[in-house]
Amino acid sequence: MSLALKGLQDIKWKIVDLPDIVSFQEGPGVRKSQYTQDGVKLLNVANLQKGKVDLSTSERYISKEEAYGRYEHFLVDEGDLIIASSGIQISYFEEKMGFITKKHLPLCMNTSTIRFKTLNENILNIRYFMYFLKTNFFKKQIQRLITGSAQLNFGPSHLKQIKVILPEIAIQDKIVELLDTTQKMIDKRQQQIETLSALKQSIFLDMFGDPNSSDNKYQKQKIGNLIEVQTGKTPSRKNSSYWNNGDIPWIKTTEVNNKQIENPSEFVTEEAVIENNLKLFPKNTIFIAMYGQGKTRGQSSLLTFPATCNQACAALLPNESVDELFLWNQLLLQYESLRSLGRGGNQPNLNLSLVRDFEILTPPLSLQEEYSNRIKRIDKIKEKIKISYSYLEQLYNSLIYKAFNGELFKMDTKV
Repeated sequence: MSLALKGLQDIKWKIVDLPDIVSFQEGPGVRKSQYTQDGVKLLNVANLQKGKVDLSTSERYISKEEAYGRYEHFLVDEGDLIIASSGIQISYFEEKMGFITKKHLPLCMNTSTIRFKTLNENILNIRYFMYFLKTNFFKKQIQRLITGSAQLNFGPSHLKQIKVILPEIAIQDKIVELLDTTQKMIDKRQQQIETLSALKQSIFLDMFGDPNSSDNKYQKQKIGNLIEVQTGKTPSRKNSSYWNNGDIPWIKTTEVNNKQIENPSEFVTEEAVIENNLKLFPKNTIFIAMYGQGKTRGQSSLLTFPATCNQACAALLPNESVDELFLWNQLLLQYESLRSLGRGGNQPNLNLSLVRDFEILTPPLSLQEEYSNRIKRIDKIKEKIKISYSYLEQLYNSLIYKAFNGELFKMDTKV
């Protein structure tokens, strides 16, 4: 990589106005009353996941008559770059974009999405432009234009004021080649991690059968008859002494996502724990999200350190009668069954009683431990791949920095 970058410092570059190199268009505000069961699918923010377009995350359509009539000029084309422009945090903005491929078509834009097309392929490589949108050079400009909001909510009027770092096309192509190669390696590592995760479920099914089936050779018992189930609290946000300089992890449902909890985002103080009588749950506690938006309800996570949690989490405390890795992987397979028990109106929720009454397979502990040992061996392999994945991400971020922050260009990129 470093040899490939050698000599790029003396390239020709310039700073240009964004409208001079790309055309852009914001999606229309299609109303819910216009949605149909089939026809032409609508593209929305939820379809932009991890830098790609994923149409499986929504089921919104408009009729073919409207799509090819009043909204014809909002139908996207193969090769269009789409980004989310509303309700997103700067920390994950780079994930909320992707390119349209032939398999996505026909597809119509919806609100809070913007598409880009290069005006001249001999002047701008659209993939270079995509990488530019992930840089601090772009993000700082957008943040400055929309001051007063923690979220990115912008439109064409803001984009018209954006400046773009534009080297000559040959250098753009070289930068794209380097970043694309690194991204492919990252994607490969991610696929390996996902394959190993799927292997855990396959081994479970081979050893114990489908836990969602009523026809199983192993007895089922209610969780509450085997395991102590508790929940947590949310200390008052108005009391700064509960939150400032806290070092006790406080877990919320957005962090319960069918993965191990390793990097908590919030912490509370010892004072908060004592005065609010918070429960401190030990390592290997399993958290179940009892309510939350999207697909959160019913997801579970394994705690890798002592922590407390909010009232939206059910905490399954570890004990000697059930192996925690066996139980957690079983709950991952039972996600849809557990989720379906939600009660309520617009946003159905679980509660402690529903969690306690949920039935799980209870094979002999020796078999549970045999499964757990096999999973631990898989996890060791995953950990090595994760280290490689982390290294590649650091390399990727370094290349982005060098390409757009002055190390590859003799210029001042401060904005």
